[in-house]
Amino acid sequence: MCYESECCGGSSRYRRFALGFWFGLAILATTAAAVVLVVASARVSRLSVAVDDASLTRFTATATSVAYNLTVALVVRNPNWAMGVTYRSLEASYLFSGKRFDSVTVVQPGYTQAARKTAVFRLTSGSDAAQASLGSAGVQEYKKESAAAGVFDVEVDLSGEVKYKLHRASCRLEAKCPLKLQLATPDASSVVFQKVTCDVLRSSQSGC
Repeated sequence: MCYESECCGGSSRYRRFALGFWFGLAILATTAAAVVLVVASARVSRLSVAVDDASLTRFTATATSVAYNLTVALVVRNPNWAMGVTYRSLEASYLFSGKRFDSVTVVQPGYTQAARKTAVFRLTSGSDAAQASLGSAGVQEYKKESAAAGVFDVEVDLSGEVKYKLHRASCRLEAKCPLKLQLATPDASSVVFQKVTCDVLRSSQSGC
């Protein structure tokens, strides 16, 4: 026979056990999550960069200048699953025959990219006479590539500074994207661009 006081006492003991069990489980889960977060934030995985699309609709070079129209779709992925990244600066430089002929700002300072997110930056630029020091060697290279079906080797170099969440120091971001661009003309058939994975340079900075 179970008296009311005995039944209530058993129920109370079970309730205390259940509360203690779930409370302990919550503490273990919180501790494990904190450990994983600390481990994840201690190591930085470099951003990956690619050129998903690019179009060159004008390109004429002399020894001292370049006339061009270029669009580039830059794809930057943050592989860190526990850390967002804030851009303090990011610039894209355009080079031909190893010489820079123009540069554009990719993002404004303060732009934030969340963890495990991909950002697409679409750059459109052009000039009637962008200053460049190509020299005679650059002119010869231009003539050579013009004769070769109008396919030009244009390199897009990225340089900037980023700060990862939970890290005090900023890290340099540098990448090189060598492109082969078919000059698009009104009477030419559609130009298909093959996606290019950029070479992200390894930083010598500690923690980067």
